[in-house]
Amino acid sequence: MRQIIIAFGTLKFGGFEFPLRVYGYGLMLVLGFLVGILLARWRAKRAGEDPEVISQLAIFALLGGVGGARLAYIIKEWDTYRHAGIGELLNITSGGLIYFGGLLGGAGLVILGLFLKRVPVRRFLDLFAMTIMVGLAFGRMGCLLNGCCWGGPCDDHWALATHFPMMSRPLVNLGESRGGYLPGQSPCPAYSGEYSEGRIVPDLRLVNPYAPYWETDENGESIQRYTPLPVEQLHGLLTTDQLTTMFGTSDDAYQAFQKIAGPDKMIDRDEWAQARQQGDGFLRGSESWAEAIRFGPEDMNGYDSGPMSFENAWRYLQARKDILLKRFDTDGDKNLNAQERQAANEYLQADLWALLGKQRTNALRPAQVLGICNALLLAGLLVLFYRHRRREGRVFALMLILYPITRFILESIRNVDPLNVFHGNWTHNQISSLVLVFLGAAMWWWTARRPASAGPTLLERLAKA
Repeated sequence: MRQIIIAFGTLKFGGFEFPLRVYGYGLMLVLGFLVGILLARWRAKRAGEDPEVISQLAIFALLGGVGGARLAYIIKEWDTYRHAGIGELLNITSGGLIYFGGLLGGAGLVILGLFLKRVPVRRFLDLFAMTIMVGLAFGRMGCLLNGCCWGGPCDDHWALATHFPMMSRPLVNLGESRGGYLPGQSPCPAYSGEYSEGRIVPDLRLVNPYAPYWETDENGESIQRYTPLPVEQLHGLLTTDQLTTMFGTSDDAYQAFQKIAGPDKMIDRDEWAQARQQGDGFLRGSESWAEAIRFGPEDMNGYDSGPMSFENAWRYLQARKDILLKRFDTDGDKNLNAQERQAANEYLQADLWALLGKQRTNALRPAQVLGICNALLLAGLLVLFYRHRRREGRVFALMLILYPITRFILESIRNVDPLNVFHGNWTHNQISSLVLVFLGAAMWWWTARRPASAGPTLLERLAKA
């Protein structure tokens, strides 16, 4: 899994910052689109048609495919997107596309383009059928890199079991790094899905214990979850004593705070980060700004820049102290003896970036890999059928029949309950599969009532002209 392939750093312009990154999902979509065009052009030339028509229709396929796939996803997740801005609605860099929506949207615009160009529609649809499946294989490769469209739980010892990391490091990082990760990275969809469903629990040092939220599990019960800490606020291995300030006196802590505070006797996020990096004064290195601001005024809760008063910072440190006492105060004397103090220190000093790298999902079925194999197998079958077809248009019709059937089965692999079909609990993709099978069967029936050939080839059309 590689959510980010190459990170080039950040472009700063007009007071704004734009991360320059090549995402695995987006890269696979682009490669699939380009390979599909090249294959379709080659097949068009062999069929006696103008390959340039394929290139001219590519923009129709791109706009219709991406637009239809994104629209279908937004409709499915409308409760999430009802208040989203235009930028969030259009953001597809890390997923958020439904293939059936893209298939219908892309096919619809391509068919419109074929009619406008007055070329044999059924012939070109047959040429596109195999390339659509090849493009799907690339799309599933993107899903594997992104960690989305994961399968349901499986036996941990199964040879094909997949364990997705909580967060993946970029393959090539030419910009700012935090233990190999990039600022602003978020957990992969597979890990987030398992976490929200209560199937996995990350190390508590990687989440914000002061930012809880509630999820509903598969039994309809509410479960408490915590927001993951920003990756840039994690830290490597620490060597300084992490308990000095929080277990000291308020007066000593106040004097240490004043050394890092500005003239207004407050500290902002940048000052906090600088003091935390030094790790030998008020802050010792393991404190997180995202945690600390939860103790500020109500309008400061969130990832704001501050500033923060000593009172709020001290409340945060005392809250951390209470958590440590609950965890390490084994004798219950409201203090830590030497052995307990050493254990608490080692707990806070741990390399959180290394700890992040060890977080994995439970064993999951390799739905993306099976999807790749399925798409390539269908592409081969369509090529074989193309050579023996008796009526133009039936290759595309066969694709509309075969792919939804296999997708219907794959949905049971992706779903947590493998028997959901028999329980009547169908996914939206399984319902869409039935619709597409019906459309494919209707097209197969329609082609039987049309001439076997869709019309003269390009050379024949030129000769008549």
